[in-house]
Amino acid sequence: MKKYLFVSIILVVLLVGCATKEQGKTEEQITEKPAETIPQQQETQPSAEVQEPEEIKTIPDDIKEVLELGKTKLKSYSYNYKSPGITEAYKLYVKGNKIKIVPPEIVNVEEGKFYNTIYIDTEKKTAEAYCIGYSDCTINLGKIKDLNYAESYIKTSLDWLEEVTEAQKIDERQVEGRNALYLDTNIGKITVESLYGFLYRIEDGDKIWEFSDAAFNSVSDSDVTPP
Repeated sequence: MKKYLFVSIILVVLLVGCATKEQGKTEEQITEKPAETIPQQQETQPSAEVQEPEEIKTIPDDIKEVLELGKTKLKSYSYNYKSPGITEAYKLYVKGNKIKIVPPEIVNVEEGKFYNTIYIDTEKKTAEAYCIGYSDCTINLGKIKDLNYAESYIKTSLDWLEEVTEAQKIDERQVEGRNALYLDTNIGKITVESLYGFLYRIEDGDKIWEFSDAAFNSVSDSDVTPP
């Protein structure tokens, strides 16, 4: 009897121990670990650069009107041209896309060959050297050679005015008996005739370009066409 009682006590102790162990394991499984806190990376937006509005450079309407007169009122024109470094003037005749340039002196190409006139076609981008006049050319009359267009071309009065993007009036004056505006511009101080919009003079520091003895709308086709 005592034997059975002893065995029963041992069994009870084992059962209680197992139950306690299982309960502890279950509670450990149920207990949730606190979630790890992941620091959120703070998004940074690139700061927009504050740009100052670009200054709009304009030409007063009354001056712009004069600068653009040549586009409509000058069908043709001729003038003497000097630029920095040139002491003697070239003579230019301009009509449409044709230009005749007469150098200040005859040009010697090679022994016995000279030219004294250049014909420019701005549409075809050609330049041709001619010798005109028996006293200058002797037996070598007519076309002498083709020239490099870019090297032969001389910017006209209207070409220069196309480059004016800023202008302020300094005063009004007379040039060759004509009313003109004296302007401070981005290409220098310029003198522009008021009726036809012809550029007479550019002053850029000590550099001076002159377009003198001008005649308007009097150039004929024969003046700018090779003979």
